[in-house]
Amino acid sequence: MELVAATKMRRAQETAINSRPYAFTALEMLANIIEAFRTQDMRLSSIPLLKNPEIKSRAVLLVASDKGLAGTFNSAVFRKFEQFAAQHLASQNGEKQLVAITVGQKAEDYARRRGLTIAKSFTRHGDTVSTEETKELSEFLIQSFTSGEWDSLIVFSTNFVSALKQDVISRELLPIDFQKIREGVNSLIPKTGRYSNLRERIETSRPEKPTEYIIEPSPKEVLEKLVPTIFKMQIYHIILESNASEHSARRMAMKNASDNAKDLVDELSTIYNRARQEQITKEILEITGGAKALAG
Repeated sequence: MELVAATKMRRAQETAINSRPYAFTALEMLANIIEAFRTQDMRLSSIPLLKNPEIKSRAVLLVASDKGLAGTFNSAVFRKFEQFAAQHLASQNGEKQLVAITVGQKAEDYARRRGLTIAKSFTRHGDTVSTEETKELSEFLIQSFTSGEWDSLIVFSTNFVSALKQDVISRELLPIDFQKIREGVNSLIPKTGRYSNLRERIETSRPEKPTEYIIEPSPKEVLEKLVPTIFKMQIYHIILESNASEHSARRMAMKNASDNAKDLVDELSTIYNRARQEQITKEILEITGGAKALAG
């Protein structure tokens, strides 16, 4: 299982890392456009995913795995959600009960044990490599938000940092606004390792003043197409990061299990050899004692 997990980890890690530059650039571009239009007093609220309604109900997107034996991968996501849930209950302010959208069988099982209202569950995203595989999830989230089923979407998932480290994150995906996109970009950029230099490059490339865009046929028509497309890309990237984290966590869990098994075998072998030696010594003493008795 360690070898299988290692193979899947390398593939998932490569896919997630290679998609980061596109994800960074797309989210950064969208943030710049939204900020530019906002400073021009354009009515962005007419764009469905940019509307900012009064929050009466919230949805949470829990991204976990379909299978177990992944160490603390799933429990870390659930602990992060529990912290949010405790704060949410303390300051509910008349909001309705949280609605859950789960990705992964473990997330669905947890939500049912927790007594959460599950709007929809998605499974078999553990080896996702194409946007078509996450299309149903993305479109469901868009449709539910625009139809008013809930007014805010918060995701709980895991970002891949390295084979030894995965960070659990939570951030609000919907409604989309400038500051939330900036936070999303910053959470995706690793502080160390590969692509860590993107953080400095992006921050230095951000214009001091909002960029003026000339868009045809109209900003509204372009944003109506652009915003959902980038949102779908963001969901896809979240799944990729979670997959890379899952396989990394499982590989480490299986490695630790293998190491513990080897240590246990060594310990049991020592105990067995000691007992065997004691038995042999006892038999030799008995034979020797018997021989002396016969000789005497």
